[in-house]
Amino acid sequence: MSGRSVPARAAPLRSRGSTDRHDPAVGCDTAPMSAFDEATAVHRIGDGVFDWAVLDGWQQGRGAWGGLVIGAIVRAVAATEPDSSRLVRSISAQLVAPAVVGAHRITVSPVRQGSAMSTWGIDVEGEAGAVARAVVITGAGRTTDTSDHHTWGTLTRPDAPSATDVPGLPSGPPFPVFTQHCDFRPITGIPMSGGPAETLGWSCYADATPVTATSLLALVDAWWPASLPLLSQMPRIATVNFTASLLLDPTTVPIGEPLLHHSFVAGAHDGFTSEHRRLWTADGRLAVDNMQTVVVGS
Repeated sequence: MSGRSVPARAAPLRSRGSTDRHDPAVGCDTAPMSAFDEATAVHRIGDGVFDWAVLDGWQQGRGAWGGLVIGAIVRAVAATEPDSSRLVRSISAQLVAPAVVGAHRITVSPVRQGSAMSTWGIDVEGEAGAVARAVVITGAGRTTDTSDHHTWGTLTRPDAPSATDVPGLPSGPPFPVFTQHCDFRPITGIPMSGGPAETLGWSCYADATPVTATSLLALVDAWWPASLPLLSQMPRIATVNFTASLLLDPTTVPIGEPLLHHSFVAGAHDGFTSEHRRLWTADGRLAVDNMQTVVVGS
């Protein structure tokens, strides 16, 4: 990449068709590759080093939708983790610059590999330099003394009409380019509607995208910021910090089934907002718990 040193083991970006279809982040060996899987495809070029091409059609402003960056990071970690029992459990990422269309490099390094959990450090770089830095936790399942140690919690899904009873939102302007790949069915919290800084609605990918840690942790970022209903005009917006936990087995969610998105702004100061987001399954399970630092304004 121009202007930056590249490890000697690096190789030129390979074609997208060379993606390993047995990548555990994809979750399906035989199904046709979805648009999201193609856009987050990573190609191993060395030990913990991957090439990733940001494709046209996934932009949100100058760079790619932040969820696409999160997805590529998760896929690279899932392809690096040697223990198949250690699943992706959480990610914390700082998105420091736009991921513009073109070649990027993802480097995954072990921070610590314990007896049942691994901690990975990840750097994403583009032609102009750093794009993101992240930490991902992978781990085997644990046993607790709760009545159902697999899935439990204190929150309940917000009341909402079923996804089939909520009309979809058309894609295209004024919405970001990447929204053509998603389906949004808003219930409350339309941007610039004068309501509170809170949103509720159903979302999913527009095609039959396999439900994986990659696709779920990205999807929680697809909805517009919860501050937008409160505002009277569209400001400059950027997510600079993203932290999320995956709280169910992705294979238990049917492909194509919408998830209920609920988000709200917990507080804001000097244009920096703390936004909480959650994805719920139709049967009431918390799939993803997410907190973002979103910068609103210029």
